[in-house]
Amino acid sequence: MYTPLANKYRPQKFADVVGQDVAVKILTKAILKDRVGHSILFTGTRGVGKTTLARILAKTLRCENRQPNEYEPCGKCESCLNFSKDSQIDVIEIDAASNTGVDDVREIIESCRYKPTTGKYKIFIIDEVHMLSKSAFNALLKTLEEPPEHVKFLMATTEIFKIPETILSRVLRFDLKNVDSVLISQYLSTVCNRENISVGAEALSLVARFANGSIRDSLSILDQILNVADNNSLSAKQVREILCVSDDSDLLELFSLIMSSNLKDSVEKYREIISNEVAAKAVLTRLMDFVYFVTCVKTNLKITDKTLPEESENELRKIAQNTSLSSLSRIWQMLVKGADELKICDRQEIALEMLIIRIIYASHLPDLDEFLKKLTADSFSVSEDRDINSQTSESTSLLAEAMKSFPNAKLK
Repeated sequence: MYTPLANKYRPQKFADVVGQDVAVKILTKAILKDRVGHSILFTGTRGVGKTTLARILAKTLRCENRQPNEYEPCGKCESCLNFSKDSQIDVIEIDAASNTGVDDVREIIESCRYKPTTGKYKIFIIDEVHMLSKSAFNALLKTLEEPPEHVKFLMATTEIFKIPETILSRVLRFDLKNVDSVLISQYLSTVCNRENISVGAEALSLVARFANGSIRDSLSILDQILNVADNNSLSAKQVREILCVSDDSDLLELFSLIMSSNLKDSVEKYREIISNEVAAKAVLTRLMDFVYFVTCVKTNLKITDKTLPEESENELRKIAQNTSLSSLSRIWQMLVKGADELKICDRQEIALEMLIIRIIYASHLPDLDEFLKKLTADSFSVSEDRDINSQTSESTSLLAEAMKSFPNAKLK
């Protein structure tokens, strides 16, 4: 029976966890010093290792062979073997999305009264804990604050803002970050080597970028595209076709046309890209990557995006020479707003085309800094051959036109 890669390569010890070095360091130090908190909350986006870390911690705390100077589970004792088979009696994993009520929490509290059948701890792993009802959270407060010595609560959530402050103040919180695309690409390369699959660096970089910082998503995507691999090999072209993303050269050409305010050619190039079954969201995301890179170049900031090929970087550096920061800021704001529009629009391709048109139209409007200088110098001066009313009217009209480029700006 086939096992999905996301399950097959799920970390079984702390050393296997990718991209969460800070959380792993704190947890392993706490294990060595026997200072593991009784209530721990892991938060972060999907697929970054919240439930995985909770399971590894639970496995370690219940390991029968672990020595005081060790922080990894042995993987060989009865407890570790039962954990691998999902047959641990004293590790209770609860899906809060399916057990949201106060009665479900009362069952947990009642179970806390009884000591574990084996080992030192009875551990409750509550996944998607933000789904609990308000009354359920209230019922859990006292037990979270002062649980029995033999009980540990390990919780995970993707929506930390839904957790009551009264709960947050009673737990040790770990904010897990999105995993860097370079680390994901390296990890996928290791997985492919173990699976005896030949995948190029460019193809893996595309998968890593598409995963948006999620290790689990990257493995799921890799699983999907491996179904069309020929002779256990996969090219970057195949990955683009499956993920509906365009070659960077086409997207760079589109970006260059947009930055040069060439409306007709920009729209034609965009339609050409979309006609190749490239997703509008993928185009928008890459345009945002380009704007970010050019902004970093203009401000002499360190480039953190490592997904761009060298030739793409060189082309973007040339574009940066003829672009102002105010233009980049305006385009970024419009792209962010466009991303929100795409989420609620059924015709995403048309929505992005209209966004490109708006960006180019806005580039022909007066620059806000230049306009304010002109307004300060000229608006309140009275010309000999024109009265003040006509000047004020003209300035007001100019201001209204300029402000269209800056929908979120406010004049004080």
